[in-house]
Amino acid sequence: MKIADLKPLEFRALLDQTADIISRLYTDIDRRTVYHTNNSRDIRSLFNEDLPASPTPIDQLLDRFESDIAGNVAIHYSPHFYAWVTSNASQAALIGEFLATALNVNATTWLNAAAASEIEQRVIAWIGQFIEYHDSAAGVLLSGGSMANLSGLLLAITHHCPYDFAKYGIDRERPLRIYASEQSHFSIQRAVLALGLGTANLIKIKTLADFSIDGMALRQQIEADLDKNFHPICVFGNAGTVNTGAVDALDELGQICREYKLWLHVDAAYGGFAASTGLRSTLFKGLEMADSIAIDLHKWLFVPFECAALVVKERSQLKQAFRMIPEYQQFAEDDTRVDFSELSLQQSRRFRALKAWMTFKAYGTQHLRASILHSVNLMSWLADEIEKSTDFQLISRSQLSIVCFQYIGRNGPDSESILNELNQQLIQALEADGRVFIQPTILNGKRVLRACCTNFRREQKDVLFLLNVLRELGEAIEREIPDGRQR
Repeated sequence: MKIADLKPLEFRALLDQTADIISRLYTDIDRRTVYHTNNSRDIRSLFNEDLPASPTPIDQLLDRFESDIAGNVAIHYSPHFYAWVTSNASQAALIGEFLATALNVNATTWLNAAAASEIEQRVIAWIGQFIEYHDSAAGVLLSGGSMANLSGLLLAITHHCPYDFAKYGIDRERPLRIYASEQSHFSIQRAVLALGLGTANLIKIKTLADFSIDGMALRQQIEADLDKNFHPICVFGNAGTVNTGAVDALDELGQICREYKLWLHVDAAYGGFAASTGLRSTLFKGLEMADSIAIDLHKWLFVPFECAALVVKERSQLKQAFRMIPEYQQFAEDDTRVDFSELSLQQSRRFRALKAWMTFKAYGTQHLRASILHSVNLMSWLADEIEKSTDFQLISRSQLSIVCFQYIGRNGPDSESILNELNQQLIQALEADGRVFIQPTILNGKRVLRACCTNFRREQKDVLFLLNVLRELGEAIEREIPDGRQR
């Protein structure tokens, strides 16, 4: 017997059950354990099943979702989730995602998804206006910053490679050089690897004390490479690194790229939407000089995973790099219609733009901007509290929303190795405890706690709760050591 649709009332009952589950997921978020520690064997046993030959009623599958799945993932949208840079999905965006899935349209050509194409064009234009890049910005929505960075590098090759890379591939006698700071995202190295450029040709430039790129060192490296007959083509600038929230001097990078005729791609996956605030004229000065920008909507625009944008000044730049038209897509020429299959590597595409469009429409730029500034101000408050404390030490603060610090305990600063071990034990204790979720990073050889906020649900009381939990668990660790330290 083949698959058959349910009767309308039966389908509606399942949708109601689904809506109830979603509502419960977003009820009393701040009171729930954000992270559940289970070993991999226990989780695997829940799903270690034979390939099903006979059907299971869908209402039972929904029950299993609630019992076995929802409780075994971290609550990324909780105000107590501080790890990485994660999505804090708004309700309007969640509804948009639900509707886009129900519509099940392949947003690849205008002919079969006209509204999807027009909405995606509008969302990209709004992004360009919101961050004051270009009012006529063009681009495409992608899965995330990693794909946007890879696509940006391919644009750089297309427009600045001294030979026909698309036709002949890499010329090892004329290696292409790419530059990024030591703090740049690892997806850039993946992009270099994927495009066959050789990771030896990705040159990591040292950073300054604030973890932004050293412009003088970049210029010296480009000059040295030119003297050795390398072919510099692209600089990756940072507009909010994942480690510390550092933003490179984009105006300086723009000037260097103009001088040496290089492509400037700005990785603004995390920090880009903060350019919609008063920080645009200072921290993001020079953003308009970027040839392409990667920016994640599933970070600071509060839409669910996955949704990022690659933004450029002219749509023709994308077409030159990606346009290929198979026999079955030979449509009548119409310059007013945009086929997004011609603007990226992806052919089958979900309707990502709907959740972004609903976010802009439901909240407007005033509320979005205020929500972004709320995160910035909360993390600034956290940094101030750490500086005033005697049991924490501040390692780095950014003008965005990442704070890196160490727990130093009741005895104050100690040797670096002891503090590293103490903070590693604290991370393990936090994971076992589950009330807050925060992850470490390494800065200048120090193992530090890294707190990031892109969450409009977080309030000052939640940040204070973080400090209290850290103190409680840190003091418990110290009590296990007779003299308060492991020596």
